[in-house]
Amino acid sequence: MDEQVNTPDGTPAQAAQQPSAPLEVRRSMRTASEPRELAPAVMARMQHVRSRRDQMTTAVDDLGEIVQELTRAYVRQVLLIENLRGRVKALEEAARDDTDAPSIL
Repeated sequence: MDEQVNTPDGTPAQAAQQPSAPLEVRRSMRTASEPRELAPAVMARMQHVRSRRDQMTTAVDDLGEIVQELTRAYVRQVLLIENLRGRVKALEEAARDDTDAPSIL
């Protein structure tokens, strides 16, 4: 869709020629030249970065716990499988011994 937008001088311009950044991004990208304006913006950005870092740390810690749980479950399953293999082997040997033994009838 081609939308036409009137430019400040009154001539039509294509909407595709306008910046495609979202409105809130364009608003937050204004330049601040006075230190009193810049300091709160920098502090807010630092707080945002710290908050995201904390979220990421929590996520990584949670993933570590999940990996530990999965590892423990895997080890239990491997031990169970080995135990079952031993039992199957013993049953197969017992069945083989029963078929090799002479029948007394």
